[in-house]
Amino acid sequence: MKSKAFDTIKRYAIATVGLFLVASGIALSIVCNLGTAPLSCAAYVLNLKFSSISVGAFIFIVNMVYMLVQVLLLRRNFKLVSLMQIAASLLFGYMVDASLWMLSAVLEDPSLAARFVLLFVAGAVTAVGVSIEVHSKAWMLSAEMTVAAFSSVLGKRFDRVKIVMDSSMVVIAAALSWAFFGNPFGSGEFTTLSDMLLARTPGVVIGLGTLVLAVLPGFLMRFTTPALGRLF
Repeated sequence: MKSKAFDTIKRYAIATVGLFLVASGIALSIVCNLGTAPLSCAAYVLNLKFSSISVGAFIFIVNMVYMLVQVLLLRRNFKLVSLMQIAASLLFGYMVDASLWMLSAVLEDPSLAARFVLLFVAGAVTAVGVSIEVHSKAWMLSAEMTVAAFSSVLGKRFDRVKIVMDSSMVVIAAALSWAFFGNPFGSGEFTTLSDMLLARTPGVVIGLGTLVLAVLPGFLMRFTTPALGRLF
């Protein structure tokens, strides 16, 4: 019994490290100001409009919407253990805010070259974090569980459903940005394609970084997941 309890505690502790790395990846994508990861776009747009509420708080709210979608999809097949998403999402939101606070204190107005480096670091950190989550089999964020729910109900492959869901969240974020700020990219003033791609103004939500973070973590997980599997 003690061994089982210790194993559970260990798995959740390791998974929490994974959550923190994913949260750090989101914070890095916001700091580099080249476009955030697809699943955090909507939360960041809402934060830019309603700045009194933190990014982490909006991420928690968005995750609760994801969980509601799971309930509607799975109905009786929705398991009570899945309510652990509430605790995971709350913890994750705090981690995003903490990571933003730490990074903003260290990285003040980085150069364009430094921001591109930070973007790729964000992708790598996210890949490692998600791989840790997969192997720990403990905490799972609502976004991934919603993708799994759609995959189960529709009988479609997980990776294909994830692409559709990521794309849908980017479209929703673009619509919110257009409604709030008059353009689909964020709160800055974007008059040319170069302004958007190179993030010449602050407040970029959807940009070149969004495309990179939609592809890079999944690509890197081909290497990080097997490598971490040896450790686990």
